[in-house]
Amino acid sequence: MAAQVWPLLALVVVLVGAAAVWLAVSGDPSLVDVAAGFGRTVLVGLVGSFALHESAHVVLLRRIPGITHITLERTAWRFSVAPVGTLSARQVGLVAVAGPGACLLAAPVWWVAAPGSGLAWWYAAHAVFVLPLFGDGRMLLASVRAGARMPGRRMTE
Repeated sequence: MAAQVWPLLALVVVLVGAAAVWLAVSGDPSLVDVAAGFGRTVLVGLVGSFALHESAHVVLLRRIPGITHITLERTAWRFSVAPVGTLSARQVGLVAVAGPGACLLAAPVWWVAAPGSGLAWWYAAHAVFVLPLFGDGRMLLASVRAGARMPGRRMTE
């Protein structure tokens, strides 16, 4: 995950370093507060929510006997896991919902643990990934279609 977002993580390190230098030179802590808030948003909000999302897919996939292994797919704009093996239409749907679902369950926890931080919204925003525009949504739609056509049919990927 860190390899995918390293430029953003490097920016956080540079900003925190620059803020620390500013604090040492001027005694003004305001930039440290801004840099720390940005870093928290990037690390806990953006990276943390996607780590939870993909981890939930992996945890569920590892429990399915028909999966032989799980591969990582990484492009400039995307990081995801892909199962290799056999899944039923129902299992495809459950795995598709697992990632966004885990984030939706975490959102209220962040709402209570860090009110006003905005972190809960990073997790709640994962609900959009069940739309057919995204991979999870396409898999969910495929599972519904396959289940409606042929109950018991197995999908391979």
